Amino acid sequence: MMVNVNICRDNAGNIKRFVVKGHAGFSKEGRDIVCAAVSAVAYTAAGALGDLVGIKDYFEERHGFMTCSIDVDISPEMKHDAEVIMATAEIGFKQIELAYPKHVKVMDEEV
Repeated sequence: MMVNVNICRDNAGNIKRFVVKGHAGFSKEGRDIVCAAVSAVAYTAAGALGDLVGIKDYFEERHGFMTCSIDVDISPEMKHDAEVIMATAEIGFKQIELAYPKHVKVMDEEV
């Protein structure tokens, strides 16, 4: 088992979306610190995009899956803030991957 995080970028290298899928399998469901860490980063980014930037209808989630996208028409100021949040989430995901490489894989893709 593994959590896969896809970081989706535009051709300029800006993060437009992240997709989190799977379960870490580090421990039992409900006690898995790796899943909890990945979830905390993902939900913090989603919350910041909504509460701090004001983006609406930007994420979808269900058990073992979350996608969060800023591929919407927003002002340059909002876009900058959203890109900072997405880049911060990427750093968080990659730090977890470094600590738990058998349980988390972060991949970049151009969209």
